Amino acid sequence: MPTTEIAVFPLKAGANIGDPDNHASPVVNDTLDTLKTIDGMQQINFGMQMEDQSQFQLMVTWDKYDSHMTFTKTNTYGPFLNKFLKIVDGEPSMMHADFQPEGAINKAFAAPATEIATFYFDGEPPSNYLEDVEKCTKIIEKEADGFLGAAVGITYETLEKEGVKGKAAVLAVGWQSKEAHMAFRETQCFKDNIHLLRGGAKKITMWHVQFMEYQG
Repeated sequence: MPTTEIAVFPLKAGANIGDPDNHASPVVNDTLDTLKTIDGMQQINFGMQMEDQSQFQLMVTWDKYDSHMTFTKTNTYGPFLNKFLKIVDGEPSMMHADFQPEGAINKAFAAPATEIATFYFDGEPPSNYLEDVEKCTKIIEKEADGFLGAAVGITYETLEKEGVKGKAAVLAVGWQSKEAHMAFRETQCFKDNIHLLRGGAKKITMWHVQFMEYQG
């Protein structure tokens, strides 16, 4: 099953990757061009968080987790990363997850707005967590206007978030718009079923991204 590298980089003030004349644009292009040459790399999706335009979200699909780990051990990786970090201000975050059901993540990436929600657990998520998420997303698909698809994965890494330490679950949901998602959050259907997504998580983060697929 493919593995998705999920990374967030806070960019320095003045860095605008959407402006070809901005100093950050060629740095990002060079970074993504390099990624496209690495064995096992399958797809790159990227965008800025709608809620905070300084946060660069990168989603890299690898054929397997080990392919990315192998790349991080090569002589190419250090200079590659250091060049990109010159436009980064603050500590980036990175994790990996195998999104299920397989292939569904592409529907979320292709949507005009993609919700990225991360649920942080003490230790491990409940054993039935993925089944509960599947149950919830089927309900949302029937009831929510603007829902375009969803995928979920458990992180490979043990993470620490504000005193909570354990695995996390990352949920990606495609919506027709950010407004469609926020409207659904006000419905009784959301209130009746959100416990299936939360699953006892101790910390939750959520934002939206309009992803683009990098073609080079």
